[in-house]
Amino acid sequence: MYEDKLVSTDAVIEHLFDPRFNNKLVPLQGKYLYLQHYLMKKWPEICGLNLVGRCCVEKLVGNELHIRTVNSLLANELYMFQDLFLQKVNAYLCGRVIIKKLYFHSGGYYKRQEKQEQQKEAAPVYEYTSCPQCGARMLKGLELCSVCERENKNKLRQQLAELLRIQPWLTFKDCLAYYKCDKILFTAVKDRLKNYYFEKVRSGYASKTESMLAVLFLLEKQPEAITAAMYDNAIAYLRRDQSVLAFGSRLYGKK
Repeated sequence: MYEDKLVSTDAVIEHLFDPRFNNKLVPLQGKYLYLQHYLMKKWPEICGLNLVGRCCVEKLVGNELHIRTVNSLLANELYMFQDLFLQKVNAYLCGRVIIKKLYFHSGGYYKRQEKQEQQKEAAPVYEYTSCPQCGARMLKGLELCSVCERENKNKLRQQLAELLRIQPWLTFKDCLAYYKCDKILFTAVKDRLKNYYFEKVRSGYASKTESMLAVLFLLEKQPEAITAAMYDNAIAYLRRDQSVLAFGSRLYGKK
């Protein structure tokens, strides 16, 4: 009794793709999903017993049917007879030209496709927020935007330089009591100042203040710990060392 009321799949295909019927209530994607399922069911009849174990319906995208084959050789062979294959496929769809294009792919193609899709899924999703200092858009998780971070670093570099001009004997550990910085930045600023004042003394253009700063940087001692003999020896050492450069890698030259 119930079987008499069931609609055949052929009738469903006819109803879905016949332009005489108004099928706006059925989504287009739903139509092609049903059609793909129908082709998978009918595939043994469409391709025959010799091919059913060597190729299958992979997916249906609109009017284009993608067929997966066991190897590239079979894919090329079926491609040569694609017009005949296309006619046979449409013959099982109530004679309507619903499928307009066939693609034959070997397993390697789909492995690459799956790998690309997995990479897309694994790609990180970036979230953005506003910089607390300037309000610019930046990646979430960062403390500041790149512009503000660079400006703050330049400002910190100037502050460290001023501090070291006042207290040249400071070590990195001592500096942390004044400013929060990393050791790389501290060392770069201190080495730059050292080379500047060393070169001033070596070239003979240093003032008394600059000469004292050069000695303090060289000996890394506070002024009250430096005797007159220590001062004279340090100045003599810097003047006779011809390899000290203003921005070179050597600080003290040859000893």
